Amino acid sequence: MAKKKIGIIGGGVIGTALGYFLKDYDEAEVTIFEKNTIGSGTTAKSAGTHCLIDDSVAHEFWSVRLFGFKFYTGMEEKEPGSAGFEKTGTLTVAPYDDYENYVLQAIDLTLASGYHAEYWRDPAKIHEIIPDLNLDGILGAGYCPDDGFFDATKISNTLARWAREGGVQVLAGTEVLDINMKDNKVTGLDTSKGHYDFDVVVDASGPWTRFVSRNVGLELPIYHTKAEVFILSPAESLGYPFPVLKYPRFYARKDKENVFICKAHLTMDLNDPMHAGVWNPDELPLTGGTDPYFWDFLTEELLEHYPRLLESSVTNDWLGYRAEPPDFLPILGETPVEGYMLAVGAGGNGVIEAPTIGRDLAKFIMTGEKSWYIKRLPYSRFNGQTTA
Repeated sequence: MAKKKIGIIGGGVIGTALGYFLKDYDEAEVTIFEKNTIGSGTTAKSAGTHCLIDDSVAHEFWSVRLFGFKFYTGMEEKEPGSAGFEKTGTLTVAPYDDYENYVLQAIDLTLASGYHAEYWRDPAKIHEIIPDLNLDGILGAGYCPDDGFFDATKISNTLARWAREGGVQVLAGTEVLDINMKDNKVTGLDTSKGHYDFDVVVDASGPWTRFVSRNVGLELPIYHTKAEVFILSPAESLGYPFPVLKYPRFYARKDKENVFICKAHLTMDLNDPMHAGVWNPDELPLTGGTDPYFWDFLTEELLEHYPRLLESSVTNDWLGYRAEPPDFLPILGETPVEGYMLAVGAGGNGVIEAPTIGRDLAKFIMTGEKSWYIKRLPYSRFNGQTTA
């Protein structure tokens, strides 16, 4: 029986997760193409926060969050350091009713899943975790000691290595130049290292997908939003372990002795040209590129919630682009072009969603069976809608 030939465009966390799960199908012949290094691009600029009690993924997708968390901690159990896990705990602060209700539900789901979590309304309890927070007007905070953050580049490289050991061809430094088609069906790829024939091509190129999809005549409904990151060096040692800290409008985590801080991706206004547009990710510098408005935003947030961090110097900053559909949810599965599939649009949640995307899309490609997740997030939900 002839094997199904599958090409994956993009060697980030989603592309390598898909390759990893496809390796388990004997009838699959898989090649991953990454034009730079595995786990580079926006994957390398990810905060890697994967927390059970934050607000990045709606509770509708709890099983996606839980599977991802167990998958990565399972990687660490199999091979310590393979996912770069730092178990710091997460403190999620609730300043208004709807957010508090969300956190309380997250606490229940976390406890029901066998992990530890608490909700505190007593300011003294919250200050046991971060003494310097201004809690005026705060309703409470959830805390999960099992949480932390991962290293998305380590994850990608580990999954690529495990995929390669399972027979997947992983071609780093190989740029896809064109997608070949005949009668509205994908037939192969032209790359910087030659031509390859495929039955299925999966676009897992993240913010590059807006440009990749034009090779098959599609203009995907994908915006680029800005992931602007600052690494803050406090004037003096904070003197306490720093957890993942989540507010509705920003989040932070430790970065060695410093603090990594970023604007929450769900606060981005897709109609604001400062927040969103269609930009070329290849034009991004490795560091810098951040906008003054973001620092103004961050200053206001810290002044209100965590004034001590304003006594910090900026040791590094960078800008990444997130691929965001209009509803901030991924686009998965088939398109109007036969054989061209999507694993894109995870925005700021690629690390959380990659294991489920990889598992479910691999099964769909090889068996035709769609999970509820693939059914929930098809390209067809946009009815041909594109961004400007």
